[in-house]
Amino acid sequence: MFYLYQFVVSFICAIGFCLVFQTPLKPMIIAGLNAGVGWIIYKSVTIKTGSAYMGTFLSAFVIAFISEYCAKIFKYPAVIFIVPGIINLCPGEAIFNTMKYFINNETTLVLLSLFKAMALAGAIAFGVVLSTSFSANMKNFRRRKTKRTNYITYFRRKK
Repeated sequence: MFYLYQFVVSFICAIGFCLVFQTPLKPMIIAGLNAGVGWIIYKSVTIKTGSAYMGTFLSAFVIAFISEYCAKIFKYPAVIFIVPGIINLCPGEAIFNTMKYFINNETTLVLLSLFKAMALAGAIAFGVVLSTSFSANMKNFRRRKTKRTNYITYFRRKK
Protein backbone atom coordinates (compact mmCIF):
# COMPACT_ATOMS: atom_id res chain seq x y z
CA MET A 1 0.00 0.00 0.00
CA PHE A 2 2.89 2.32 0.80
CA TYR A 3 4.39 1.91 -2.67
CA LEU A 4 1.02 2.39 -4.38
CA TYR A 5 0.55 5.71 -2.58
CA GLN A 6 4.07 6.80 -3.56
CA PHE A 7 3.46 5.77 -7.17
CA VAL A 8 0.22 7.77 -7.41
CA VAL A 9 1.75 10.91 -5.90
CA SER A 10 4.74 10.70 -8.24
CA PHE A 11 2.43 10.14 -11.21
CA ILE A 12 0.35 13.22 -10.32
CA CYS A 13 3.49 15.31 -9.84
CA ALA A 14 4.80 14.36 -13.29
CA ILE A 15 1.40 15.00 -14.90
CA GLY A 16 1.30 18.44 -13.29
CA PHE A 17 4.76 19.20 -14.62
CA CYS A 18 3.67 18.07 -18.09
CA LEU A 19 0.60 20.32 -17.91
CA VAL A 20 2.75 23.34 -17.12
CA PHE A 21 4.87 22.72 -20.21
CA GLN A 22 1.90 21.75 -22.44
CA THR A 23 3.01 18.23 -23.29
CA PRO A 24 0.67 16.27 -25.61
CA LEU A 25 -1.69 13.82 -23.88
CA LYS A 26 -0.19 10.50 -25.02
CA PRO A 27 3.37 11.19 -23.83
CA MET A 28 1.99 12.85 -20.69
CA ILE A 29 0.47 9.59 -19.43
CA ILE A 30 3.59 7.62 -20.32
CA ALA A 31 5.85 10.21 -18.66
CA GLY A 32 3.70 9.97 -15.53
CA LEU A 33 4.00 6.19 -15.47
CA ASN A 34 7.74 6.52 -16.05
CA ALA A 35 8.01 8.91 -13.10
CA GLY A 36 6.04 6.55 -10.89
CA VAL A 37 8.27 3.60 -11.77
CA GLY A 38 11.38 5.71 -11.21
CA TRP A 39 10.19 6.86 -7.81
CA ILE A 40 9.38 3.31 -6.71
CA ILE A 41 12.88 2.24 -7.76
CA TYR A 42 14.35 5.18 -5.85
CA LYS A 43 12.43 4.39 -2.67
CA SER A 44 13.10 0.65 -2.75
CA VAL A 45 16.84 1.05 -3.44
CA THR A 46 17.15 3.75 -0.79
CA ILE A 47 15.41 1.56 1.79
CA LYS A 48 17.47 -1.54 0.88
CA THR A 49 20.91 0.12 0.68
CA GLY A 50 20.44 3.20 2.84
CA SER A 51 22.11 5.33 0.18
CA ALA A 52 20.14 8.11 -1.49
CA TYR A 53 22.94 8.50 -4.03
CA MET A 54 22.68 4.92 -5.29
CA GLY A 55 18.90 5.15 -5.38
CA THR A 56 19.04 8.40 -7.33
CA PHE A 57 21.56 7.03 -9.81
CA LEU A 58 19.68 3.78 -10.48
CA SER A 59 16.35 5.54 -10.71
CA ALA A 60 17.69 8.14 -13.16
CA PHE A 61 19.28 5.36 -15.21
CA VAL A 62 16.02 3.39 -15.43
CA ILE A 63 13.94 6.51 -16.17
CA ALA A 64 16.26 7.52 -19.00
CA PHE A 65 16.37 3.97 -20.38
CA ILE A 66 12.57 3.68 -20.40
CA SER A 67 12.35 7.16 -21.94
CA GLU A 68 14.71 6.24 -24.78
CA TYR A 69 12.67 3.12 -25.47
CA CYS A 70 9.35 5.03 -25.38
CA ALA A 71 10.80 7.72 -27.64
CA LYS A 72 11.51 5.08 -30.28
CA ILE A 73 8.09 3.49 -29.99
CA PHE A 74 5.90 6.60 -29.83
CA LYS A 75 8.03 8.82 -32.10
CA TYR A 76 8.50 11.67 -29.62
CA PRO A 77 11.75 13.18 -28.34
CA ALA A 78 13.15 11.39 -25.30
CA VAL A 79 13.28 14.65 -23.33
CA ILE A 80 9.48 14.66 -23.14
CA PHE A 81 9.67 11.45 -21.13
CA ILE A 82 12.91 12.08 -19.21
CA VAL A 83 12.28 15.50 -17.64
CA PRO A 84 8.93 14.74 -15.94
CA GLY A 85 10.39 11.49 -14.63
CA ILE A 86 13.50 13.14 -13.24
CA ILE A 87 11.68 16.08 -11.63
CA ASN A 88 10.77 13.96 -8.60
CA LEU A 89 14.42 13.14 -7.95
CA CYS A 90 15.69 16.73 -7.81
CA PRO A 91 17.49 17.48 -4.52
CA GLY A 92 15.17 20.24 -3.34
CA GLU A 93 15.57 19.49 0.35
CA ALA A 94 19.36 19.69 0.20
CA ILE A 95 19.24 22.98 -1.72
CA PHE A 96 16.71 24.41 0.75
CA ASN A 97 18.87 23.37 3.69
CA THR A 98 21.92 24.92 2.02
CA MET A 99 20.16 28.28 1.76
CA LYS A 100 18.80 28.00 5.32
CA TYR A 101 22.25 27.27 6.75
CA PHE A 102 23.78 30.01 4.63
CA ILE A 103 21.32 32.59 6.01
CA ASN A 104 21.95 31.36 9.58
CA ASN A 105 25.74 31.63 8.96
CA GLU A 106 26.47 27.95 9.72
CA THR A 107 29.41 27.41 7.39
CA THR A 108 30.07 23.74 8.08
CA LEU A 109 26.46 22.75 7.52
CA VAL A 110 26.33 24.88 4.36
CA LEU A 111 29.20 22.93 2.85
CA LEU A 112 27.78 19.56 3.89
CA SER A 113 24.34 20.16 2.40
CA LEU A 114 25.84 21.83 -0.69
CA PHE A 115 27.99 18.77 -1.37
CA LYS A 116 24.96 16.54 -0.82
CA ALA A 117 22.91 18.55 -3.34
CA MET A 118 25.76 18.51 -5.87
CA ALA A 119 26.28 14.77 -5.43
CA LEU A 120 22.58 14.02 -5.93
CA ALA A 121 22.46 16.25 -9.02
CA GLY A 122 25.60 14.53 -10.31
CA ALA A 123 24.01 11.11 -9.74
CA ILE A 124 20.98 12.17 -11.78
CA ALA A 125 23.15 13.54 -14.58
CA PHE A 126 25.42 10.49 -14.63
CA GLY A 127 22.47 8.09 -14.72
CA VAL A 128 20.85 9.92 -17.64
CA VAL A 129 24.10 10.27 -19.60
CA LEU A 130 25.06 6.64 -19.06
CA SER A 131 21.66 5.38 -20.15
CA THR A 132 21.53 7.63 -23.20
CA SER A 133 25.00 6.63 -24.35
CA PHE A 134 24.19 2.97 -23.70
CA SER A 135 21.11 3.09 -25.92
CA ALA A 136 23.00 4.99 -28.64
CA ASN A 137 25.80 2.40 -28.60
CA MET A 138 23.29 -0.44 -28.83
CA LYS A 139 21.78 1.10 -31.98
CA ASN A 140 25.22 1.36 -33.58
CA PHE A 141 26.20 -2.12 -32.45
CA ARG A 142 23.20 -3.69 -34.16
CA ARG A 143 23.96 -1.81 -37.36
CA ARG A 144 27.66 -2.67 -37.37
CA LYS A 145 27.13 -6.33 -36.52
CA THR A 146 26.46 -7.52 -40.07
CA LYS A 147 29.28 -5.50 -41.59
CA ARG A 148 31.99 -6.73 -39.22
CA THR A 149 31.07 -10.40 -39.07
CA ASN A 150 30.65 -10.96 -42.78
CA TYR A 151 34.35 -11.55 -43.50
CA ILE A 152 33.80 -13.53 -46.71
CA THR A 153 32.44 -10.59 -48.63
CA TYR A 154 34.65 -8.11 -46.78
CA PHE A 155 37.96 -9.62 -47.93
CA ARG A 156 36.80 -10.76 -51.36
CA ARG A 157 38.30 -8.65 -54.12
CA LYS A 158 36.49 -7.85 -57.28
CA LYS A 159 38.29 -9.08 -60.38
